[in-house]
Amino acid sequence: MTLARSSDTADALPAASPAPAIGAGRMLPAGARLGKPARAPLWRRLSPWDIAFWLVLAVAVVVVSCTFPDFGITFDEPLHVEYGQRALEWYASLGKDRAVLEFQNLYLYGALFDTVEALFENLLPLDVYATRRLIGGLTGLLGVLAVRRIARDIAGEETGARAGLIAGLCLMLIPDWWGHSFANPKDVPFAVAAAWTLSWLVRVGRGLDESPRGPSLGAVAMLGLCFGMALGIRVGGVLLAGPIGLVMLAHVAKGILAGDSARQAGATAWRLVRRLWIAAPIAYGVMIAAWPWAQVDPLRHPVEALAEFSKFPMDFTFTFAGVQVRTTNLPWWYLPVGFGVKLPEVELLGLFAAAFFAARATLRRPFPAGVRLDGVALVTAVLLPPAAVVATDAVLYDGIRHMLFLMPPLATAAGLGLNGLLTRLPPRWPRLGWLKPALGAVLLVCAGIQVAFMAHLHPYETIWFNRFVGGVRGAGPKFELDYWGSSLSEAAKRLTDTMVKLEGPQALTQPYRIRVCGPPTSVFHYLPPAWKPTRRNTGPVDFYLAFTRWACKEIPAGQDIVRIERDGEVLAYVRDLREPPQ
Repeated sequence: MTLARSSDTADALPAASPAPAIGAGRMLPAGARLGKPARAPLWRRLSPWDIAFWLVLAVAVVVVSCTFPDFGITFDEPLHVEYGQRALEWYASLGKDRAVLEFQNLYLYGALFDTVEALFENLLPLDVYATRRLIGGLTGLLGVLAVRRIARDIAGEETGARAGLIAGLCLMLIPDWWGHSFANPKDVPFAVAAAWTLSWLVRVGRGLDESPRGPSLGAVAMLGLCFGMALGIRVGGVLLAGPIGLVMLAHVAKGILAGDSARQAGATAWRLVRRLWIAAPIAYGVMIAAWPWAQVDPLRHPVEALAEFSKFPMDFTFTFAGVQVRTTNLPWWYLPVGFGVKLPEVELLGLFAAAFFAARATLRRPFPAGVRLDGVALVTAVLLPPAAVVATDAVLYDGIRHMLFLMPPLATAAGLGLNGLLTRLPPRWPRLGWLKPALGAVLLVCAGIQVAFMAHLHPYETIWFNRFVGGVRGAGPKFELDYWGSSLSEAAKRLTDTMVKLEGPQALTQPYRIRVCGPPTSVFHYLPPAWKPTRRNTGPVDFYLAFTRWACKEIPAGQDIVRIERDGEVLAYVRDLREPPQ
């Protein structure tokens, strides 16, 4: 299955344009050389679609810069703060400070992103968690850049700029992507690295298709660099080697199916290895450089980490699609349903359109010459990971959180599908000249509605569900909503504001006793220092804070003075347990 360029009748890649001829009767000035014409300035080469994309991205940067303090602290973020600082000490001491090697189970993960965040925590004049919010939000936008680049390359020059804009918007307007970017220090950075790996794999595939010499060494080196960065965040990124290997295999298979002899196929494979081998040591070197524990034993420790994650000790049941499922025995439909209810409806339409256009191109183009390796790269990036999850019975929970790295290729495919609709439908009915602008207007309206939904849920964009399950209100009884206690941070802030409003500034110095059902740092980071936790959650309590995702035990009776809710679904609450005044 391949993805077609802008014209479904274009069975071959566009031919190179001939060099411009010199006017008849004209002579070159003495000493002048005939060469490539000078390139126009960048701003003249940008299409209106490119300009629109950069304007949208600039607005997104402003939004990130203005809203990052709104996001709360999630359950295991304090561990990542500590891991990042320990990793920074490891590098600063040239490996003499070995505290990072024994910290929880995080030593099994590469420290690339945690170290970068720790560095900025020491450089920026912001709160530790605020710094992480800002860096995380901007990192999510790097994924948007990768998606735009992939779609632009695959769509071709005629409509590539428009496809890039649509695909970038598709990723940016997935609420899970936006929300997780700010508060998920593992899955989104890994997804961004995976997206850039795919971006360079698409370039490598195009190079194999278009040039007898193959892709440039620069593209191969960047493929290795981005792959290594993904491994330097999560060693499970070895799964990304699958699309790389399948692109190489498809290149050799094209020759065999076209009639190459065994000797010719062997020569093709050897040329391929000679051209691409440099990516492997670059990826491995980057992974080791970003992972302190792997540096201790570069050969054994990465393999041990992979083995450990293959039997990850997380065995519990949770609610998904209205039924109880077990992390170690998930139904095959877990991921299709998970993405089916978490992607915007228009993007699901784009995915169906992309699948239709790809299937039609596969049937219409000459085989195997018409098979495009950039399309192979995208298709395998979308389909291979879910197939691997089903085949290996991988442990998953938190909905689709562990598979966020599928969102960039899915957004790319959706953008290409929507771009294909804009390209192909109007010519089918030439009398309906209004169809193309009407389709564009519909997409703009849908984008505006999606922005409004995200603004309404802010900063809990991750609880969004599409209309197939009735939105947040309909999904509440069937799915988990709050992402690991982030709503407790807002509950703590609002409790402080409420008490100051009721009792004045002296409330900040009262020795209030606080009991929490949930991650304590999410609460106490935002409470006055005089307000203390109860010891082991026993003894007298003044205020009780809880989030609704956990089944809290022994919930005390009292009056709720703060509720964090969206669309009728309560995410967290504060209960006043003080004795009423006599």
